[in-house]
Amino acid sequence: MSLLHDEENRITAVMYKDLQENIDTIGALFKDCADVVKRKFTLGTDNKVDIYVVYVDNMVNKELLEMATLQPLFRKLEQMPSENQIEYIKECGLQTVDLSELITINEVIDKVLSGDTVILIDGYDKALGVSIRGAANRGVPTSENEVSVRGSKESFSEAFHINRVLLRRRIKDTNFKIKQYVVGTRTKTNVAVCYLEDVAKPAIVADIESRIQNFVIDGIFDSGMLEQLTERNVYSPFPEFQSTERPDKAASAILEGRVAVLVDNSPLALLLPTTLNSFFQASDDSYSRWEVATFTRILRYLGALLSIALPGLYIAVINYNAEVLSSSMALSFAAARSGVPFSVMFEVIMMEVAFQMLLEAGIRLPGPMGSTLGIVGGLIIGDAAVNANLVSPIVVIVIALTAISAFTVPNEPFSSAFRVVRYLIIILSAFLGLYGFVLGIMILLIHLGGLKSFGMPYMVPFAASGINEGTDTKDAIVRFPLRTLKRRPIFAQKSERTRFVSAETEDKQKNP
Repeated sequence: MSLLHDEENRITAVMYKDLQENIDTIGALFKDCADVVKRKFTLGTDNKVDIYVVYVDNMVNKELLEMATLQPLFRKLEQMPSENQIEYIKECGLQTVDLSELITINEVIDKVLSGDTVILIDGYDKALGVSIRGAANRGVPTSENEVSVRGSKESFSEAFHINRVLLRRRIKDTNFKIKQYVVGTRTKTNVAVCYLEDVAKPAIVADIESRIQNFVIDGIFDSGMLEQLTERNVYSPFPEFQSTERPDKAASAILEGRVAVLVDNSPLALLLPTTLNSFFQASDDSYSRWEVATFTRILRYLGALLSIALPGLYIAVINYNAEVLSSSMALSFAAARSGVPFSVMFEVIMMEVAFQMLLEAGIRLPGPMGSTLGIVGGLIIGDAAVNANLVSPIVVIVIALTAISAFTVPNEPFSSAFRVVRYLIIILSAFLGLYGFVLGIMILLIHLGGLKSFGMPYMVPFAASGINEGTDTKDAIVRFPLRTLKRRPIFAQKSERTRFVSAETEDKQKNP
């Protein structure tokens, strides 16, 4: 409650007409803030007036500050009127469109800390905010985690205003709305909810807006923190949001009726609602021919199944159900395990943990060193473990195939959930054999069937293939030709499901 109490006190702190009192208040608030620049000037020759300029160093464009703000103030305002001086400064002195009036100290502080320049004028209990931001940023980087063969190579940046532009440039529609909120009583992080007003369901938009405003926290620094604060499936390893670093993927989701959430200082956008099928769709699926897109999607689903099931299935078969193997294969497996002192379960878990440690170490190390460590470390450790009879060669193959399969899923947070599920199936298979393996798969399917993302069942369209006239299954495992995908998915409003018609059909509808 102290955070709320402090915020309320600051909001009610109104400005004074006496400039010196405002200077003292701002000086006290920005005490020991070496990056905040404060300067007092005098304008006019006959009717002089004092002004006070405040901004954060290196968060404003200094060239624009000097050329478009300060120089016009001194050159054009020599004949200052005796009344309505603030209006005269606005109309004749400031050559900018993005200009706002501030009436409280809280608004002044927020503007300054957001990168704007604030001008206080003696004799007036309000200030002027000039937007000439110029904070350092990476610009528009290249997508690194969601690499595509075709399509845009652009990626979201940490700069909030750049991310908004990347979406607006792709959706040139007045119905594309960007609602902005501020989260965090200390960080005051900008959060934007982006959607098509006539396509997205109002209930979903209202739900995410209420969740964002439903908590008070001192600060958030990434979209991952906002995701954890607003999700309902807290104890599920599967994400309720779909994250992406690609603007084209986010724009495509918005056209489908979904909502994108942008968080300042985060290079990822959150997409909602989401379904299991959404995590297997890559950005360039729509840019490739339907045969190629279908084949790669089948590989992704197969890879996801192998990454979850393969270690547990191996343990169940070797420990309890070797009769399902042919005689030659059973003898081959037995010969490979001869001399290994550990049980099959311990053997698999040991190699699985070793690989995950190599993966984590490769991520933390600098680029070239990380990839080298992953390849060399995996080869050396695997070969040494086999030669020392600590593990069998088949286990190394199983773990390597499991790891490769997991990387076929084009969404890292979703594929990370497989790590937790994989250990559950390994343990059940180790104690119950194939019964435990089947039980683990059933528990997984029941859990997925009970999940919802903002009211949307997680297993759509697989669990309800007939909804939306059955068209959602055309873009599921098999991706039908683009010209047959005439309806939006179930995410969109029912009246706005049609998204594609041929010119001939449109002519017939206009001229029956």
